Amino acid sequence: MFALMFVLLWVGVVCLCYRQLHQTSALSVGVMEGSYRDTLECTEEDITDKVVFLEKRVTELEKDTAANGEQHSRLKQENLQLVHRANALEEQLKEQELRADQTLLEEIKKQRELLSKMEREKSIEIENLQARLQQLDDENSELRSCVPCLKANIERLE
Repeated sequence: MFALMFVLLWVGVVCLCYRQLHQTSALSVGVMEGSYRDTLECTEEDITDKVVFLEKRVTELEKDTAANGEQHSRLKQENLQLVHRANALEEQLKEQELRADQTLLEEIKKQRELLSKMEREKSIEIENLQARLQQLDDENSELRSCVPCLKANIERLE
């Protein structure tokens, strides 16, 4: 690509020099000889300078292109690694979300079972307490029924 650019630039310089030579040929023969030599010398020096400049520029562009190519390859490789890493992290995230959902469901199940167990125990305890209350009420009734007899015994004994 750069070689093609170089050739095109060289052709442009040659055409430019040809035009300059052609324009100078229209001048008079006497003036032409002096200015032809000056133009030819100047043109050869200009062409040499331009060619050297263009060669340096092409070399710089080739170096830049090579550096850009290496950087592009590095960045492409790094991007590929990052894409793979991102995909792996997304998979990990999905797995962790699934595990978290499973753990949550298990915890909800445990809590429901525990609540059910506590409610059963509470019901049993309430039944036991109601039975005990009934028993104490019965005892209390018996004792109240004994109170008049005991009061009568006390009065008699006094």
